[in-house]
Amino acid sequence: MDAILVNPYYWEYGRIRLRPLHMDDIELWLAEEGSDSEAVRFLNYGIELPKSEQSAKAFGERYAEFNHIDERIMFSIETLEGELIGGVNIHSMDRKNGTFETGSRIYRAYRGHGYGFDAKILILRYAFHELRFQKYNIRCLETNEPMIHHAKRLGCQAEGRIRRHIYTEGQYYDELIFGLLREEYDALLERLEAEKSLVS
Repeated sequence: MDAILVNPYYWEYGRIRLRPLHMDDIELWLAEEGSDSEAVRFLNYGIELPKSEQSAKAFGERYAEFNHIDERIMFSIETLEGELIGGVNIHSMDRKNGTFETGSRIYRAYRGHGYGFDAKILILRYAFHELRFQKYNIRCLETNEPMIHHAKRLGCQAEGRIRRHIYTEGQYYDELIFGLLREEYDALLERLEAEKSLVS
C-alpha cells in the first residue's frame, strides 16, 4: 500500500526530511513572520501584532523537541542536504473521534517546488498509520488558492463553506472546509505509486 514511502529512514520522502523543531529554528521562523504578511494572514486568519523575540522563544520552549505533543506535534522541514525550509505540525487532535488538523508553512524562497506536498504525505502517514487517526480536516479562507489547490491534490473532499465567517482586510470572508479519510489517503498513495511506475 505505501511502497512509495519505502525508505531506510521513515521521516524522509521525496526531497525533504522531517525533524523536531529546535530552538535554533525560531530565529528564521521569526524573520519569515516579519517579512511575509500574506502567509501570516492565511495561516492565522488575519494580521496579528508583530511577534516579539520573547513570545517566539516562549512558543519554541513550549513545543520544541516534541514537548507537549498532546497539544501540538511540531516538525521542521529541511531538504535532504539539511537546509531549513519550513515547518509542519499536527494539532486539534480529537482522539475520541479520531480527527486532526495540520498547520504548515514553506518559507517564501522555497515555495512552488512541491516541498509542502512531500511533507504532508509524511505527516499524514504518521497520523493515520501510527497515531490511529481516521480523518484529516482542513479549514482555510476562500481566497487561499494555494491551500485549496493543495487540499485537492491530496484528494481531500470539499465538505462545506461557512459564509462570512472570517473578518480580515476590512471585510468578511467565507471559510472553506475539506476532509480526507484514512482510506482516501491510502488511495492517494496507490495513485502516486502508479504514477511513479509509469515514469520509471
